[in-house]
Amino acid sequence: MKSRDPTETLYRVIGAIYRHVDDLVVLEYPRRLSRRSIDVVVKLGDGRIAFLKVTDDTGNLSKYDVQELRDIASTLNAGALIVANYMNNREIVDDVAYELHGVKVVNVNTLEGVFSGETQIYVYQSGDTFKVRIDGETLRRRRLEEGLSLGDVAYRIGVTRRTVYEYERGYIEPSLDKAEKLVQLLGEEILVPVDLFECPPGRKRELMELNLDSEEEKTLARKLYDRNFNVVHAKRTTVDLVGAKTKRRILLVISHGRESFESLKLKSLNSRKLARLTNSENYIVVDSREVKRELEKEELEVYNMSEFEELIEAQWES
Repeated sequence: MKSRDPTETLYRVIGAIYRHVDDLVVLEYPRRLSRRSIDVVVKLGDGRIAFLKVTDDTGNLSKYDVQELRDIASTLNAGALIVANYMNNREIVDDVAYELHGVKVVNVNTLEGVFSGETQIYVYQSGDTFKVRIDGETLRRRRLEEGLSLGDVAYRIGVTRRTVYEYERGYIEPSLDKAEKLVQLLGEEILVPVDLFECPPGRKRELMELNLDSEEEKTLARKLYDRNFNVVHAKRTTVDLVGAKTKRRILLVISHGRESFESLKLKSLNSRKLARLTNSENYIVVDSREVKRELEKEELEVYNMSEFEELIEAQWES
């Protein structure tokens, strides 16, 4: 029966993977799961970090939700993955990776299989077709070992000679039916498994693209940008600004004056969890002295606006 409770899916994800990762945190801000762009952050056995968004159906996610997940992951050199049961009411198939706005999507069974080492994914969705990743150099080597020309392979699998040449160069990848014929002809060693946790490509956005909410965010984003940081503005997770330059990573929580103290505290504590796992510096910027004192009781690094601007000017290179 189709589940409609994303919380149930989140519990399944945590139960499926916690034994197979070196570290794991669940971000609990915003409180409502449906409003978060990042739900789980994991440290993999090879030291990489991955951000997971969990939902019942990807149709519940906006393009902005996915973009925020992707941009934060890219900036912090982490992987980005969506875990769901359905894509627009269509059940997600086991052992297949889908794609939504540049982020891979799998179901819980597939995720558990990958983490446990029982599953390797070779099939992924690209547009309206399913494709398979192959190693072009291995394809060429196996073709030559078998004494086959480009034309021979093309004839056997039903494509042009040019297409096989592009397979070997890595410029295009075969559809599922062509890949099956290639494997029958040259063996499974030509296949390359899909890496669910590779860092998504990103780019440095201009300040005008960040859609900043307050004058404080605009001021701090400008100062980071002027110091050659790549800056991301987040609306649906536990930080407001993310900045990265070479090996330095900055997470900023900025008080907007609208949230309650308990909400700001929860946001700040979750930001600290994220900073720990991503090896980032975590700062809280508030205007109220009383709020600053209360947050400092939680051993958070808290500044007022002028103090933080002075810190940037004094310690962060332009």
